[in-house]
Amino acid sequence: MDKYIDPPNVAEIVEKIKSLPTIGDIKILADELFPGWLCSTIQEYSNDYPHLDKNWRSVCNSIGVKRALIVLVDFLEFTEKHTLLKMFTESFTRAGFNVRKNSDYVICSNCKCAIPIEIIWNIFKEKNYKVPLKWSKTCTYCRK
Repeated sequence: MDKYIDPPNVAEIVEKIKSLPTIGDIKILADELFPGWLCSTIQEYSNDYPHLDKNWRSVCNSIGVKRALIVLVDFLEFTEKHTLLKMFTESFTRAGFNVRKNSDYVICSNCKCAIPIEIIWNIFKEKNYKVPLKWSKTCTYCRK
């Protein structure tokens, strides 16, 4: 998306990001530069997809940070034209956040956990990950 392409002063902004003292300051800058990019946050993935939580915990453990929130963003691409998005994503990840594309998840209306969309459920199923037998926009436990 063109609205998320690096501006001409990308080098200056990269240096500014490096100098910001907190993840909150980085979020403010991301909001200023790319309004609407940060969509929402979620506490957890659905228990129906344990590998998502396991992978997130593994990343956090490997970099020595406490797990924070899932951050859903409008667009996620790491080309040479998206240096700032990559930096913002890396900054959030280093702070324990798990950055994911908003369009790849639905939110369970009962427990408010993140559930991968049906296309991604199919990919997980084909790769023999533990997933529900049938895709649903509600967690298995919440349907009982």
